[in-house]
Amino acid sequence: LLNAGALPNQDPINCLQIALRLGNYELMNLLLRHGANVNYFCRVNTTHFPSALQYALKDEVMLRMLMNYGYDVHRCFDCPRGNSSHSQYVTDGWTSTVIKDTMFCEVITLSWLKHLSGKVVRVMLDYVDHVNICWKLEAVLKEQELWPDINSILTNPRSLKHLCRLKIRECMGRLRLRCPVFMTFLPLPNCLKDYILYKEYDLYGQENFTGTY
Repeated sequence: LLNAGALPNQDPINCLQIALRLGNYELMNLLLRHGANVNYFCRVNTTHFPSALQYALKDEVMLRMLMNYGYDVHRCFDCPRGNSSHSQYVTDGWTSTVIKDTMFCEVITLSWLKHLSGKVVRVMLDYVDHVNICWKLEAVLKEQELWPDINSILTNPRSLKHLCRLKIRECMGRLRLRCPVFMTFLPLPNCLKDYILYKEYDLYGQENFTGTY
């Protein structure tokens, strides 16, 4: 169906969302390569960040697949409260039955998810330039084993090589990044193409399925 032109973003229930909930890597990869929108927002339970992330928090293979295909990571660090207190929002937000327009920091710092915060944020930092983290997220990250590594990345300039990759990916756009045919026409050496596509972090392509946290 996809090869015949079926559109993966037209169904009332998002096809990629179903693949994510099933944890089906092959189906996720197939849909993403045929243009599935990695930055979709669920119409029922909306979050401030694209909805796909909530299904990949415990699985690095899924998480990196989303990031490699152009997930909007910056949206996760977009917290309007910044260094202000978040305490008035503690009882709101993500529960087992309802999701409001909740910030990423409110989700990842929940008692049953905060142990994942260091690993998830560390992966995210591979896909952004300089970002600021809010007071609430920083407080939880400081309790995590990966905090020294995360703090080093946040407080030091990113490499020029990394910044160039991000700029090239921005200029190419998400649809070109996922198109293998387009990449073959780029007059670049294969090693550089692989770097642009984050092949070193493509756990699915490497058949490294041990990324579950």
